[in-house]
Amino acid sequence: MKNIYKFSIGLALLLLVGCSKEYLDPVPQTSLSSLTVFETKDRIEAQVNGMYDAMKTAQFYGGRFFVYNDIRCDNFIPKSSNLVTGYSTWNHSVITSTNEVQNLWSAGYNTINTINIFLDGLKTAWDEGKLAGILTDTEYKQYTSEAYALRAISYFSLLQLYAKPFNMGNGNNPGLPLRLIAETSSENNDLARSSVAEVYTQILKDLNDAEGMAIANYTTDQLNTTRIHKNSIIAYKTRVYLHMQDWAAVGTESAKIVALSGGKFSAPTGVAFELNPSFTEIWKTPYTSKESIFSMPHSTTDNPGSQNSLPSYYFSGATESYYLNTAPGYAFSAMDDADVRKTSLEKVNENYFISKFPDYTSHSNYSPVIRYAEVLLNRAEALVRAGNTVTAEAVELLNAVRTRSFPAGAYQQADFADADAFYTAILKERNIEFLGEGIRNMDLMRLSLPIPGKDGGSMGNISAVNPTDPTYIWPISALELTFNKLMTGNGK
Repeated sequence: MKNIYKFSIGLALLLLVGCSKEYLDPVPQTSLSSLTVFETKDRIEAQVNGMYDAMKTAQFYGGRFFVYNDIRCDNFIPKSSNLVTGYSTWNHSVITSTNEVQNLWSAGYNTINTINIFLDGLKTAWDEGKLAGILTDTEYKQYTSEAYALRAISYFSLLQLYAKPFNMGNGNNPGLPLRLIAETSSENNDLARSSVAEVYTQILKDLNDAEGMAIANYTTDQLNTTRIHKNSIIAYKTRVYLHMQDWAAVGTESAKIVALSGGKFSAPTGVAFELNPSFTEIWKTPYTSKESIFSMPHSTTDNPGSQNSLPSYYFSGATESYYLNTAPGYAFSAMDDADVRKTSLEKVNENYFISKFPDYTSHSNYSPVIRYAEVLLNRAEALVRAGNTVTAEAVELLNAVRTRSFPAGAYQQADFADADAFYTAILKERNIEFLGEGIRNMDLMRLSLPIPGKDGGSMGNISAVNPTDPTYIWPISALELTFNKLMTGNGK
């Protein structure tokens, strides 16, 4: 317990040999000393896989990170009041000792330290010349790139729940302890919080450094979807800059991977991202469409398990899943009856469930970290916010996502009386498009909007949470507060 979120030396040096490198499904085999863990390329690749495996743990990107960001908002109602499956998050009653508050924090920092240990060991071995004949310069840079990008994603993700958004105080509020070195003991547990702005600065440094070292693509769609490469880094930067309200930077980054050709938007170089023509096909095996920029892979033998996976929370047959709030004003009522995103919903006993994650038997549905649809909408919003004017390109980008599922719903530029009308439309579209993908809470907070109240029927009515309310962000984990003497909480 003294070292609450760091791997021990033995665990950090565990050899994770993948059953299939394609599926990033590492299986622990044996423990190696630090002198041998970088001796072969296979062992190094196993550690790379181990970073991804740490990130896709059940309490982080295996499922729960997405879930918490959705159910604390307005679109879902729980079947039960089971605290294990997020009821405290849904009704905004979490405290420092609540399981999800402690577990997600620990999972995030476990991931970060796994990455830091790998980066430290890889760089040391490279600088000492021990990787000569084992890794090429390109391979060394690619593995480093993946580590930087995964660390950036981890820090960004923790910020979304445990710190005030960037736009509040221009990032000057308390952020996170910024741990950037390998920790193999409890010696350096005590570390003060950096500001939100300082954490964002590190996130962008990691992503920019990663982009400069990353390969353009892999040899298979599977790896292009489940491993970091240049275009996936650029895509994620559009999300980060959107949250910082740096509209010009969103435009610059998105322009690298968004070009109009042959009547559709796609990435002109590297992995050729584009919208899948069918919204429903995105969620079917093998989960590797050109729209799926980066996903966490799961299989029948390597998955988050019940009460953790996305099917556990959203599939109609799951005992304690969440169904859609059909009252006026929520995402369900905002969808036209002819919209595929609505017609593809599953109706059971008058309740509607999203159908994106149906594999409740084996929990093998992939977790979607970021899709190309988001990049298009990020760009559309940034173009308008940059000049406070609705442009033809912004409308075309919005329509690309909207008409894929609702062909009759195309907007005309003249439909928007002003920029505010466009912002309303694009936030509505994002709310509909990304149900169950963890975007809703992040969208509200990046704009300092209230988390709407909800009529939960027998589960209770929940009041809106305003940005000034103490429950607008999560409290800091009680374990962190106990063992990190320099840590401060998210007080009232």
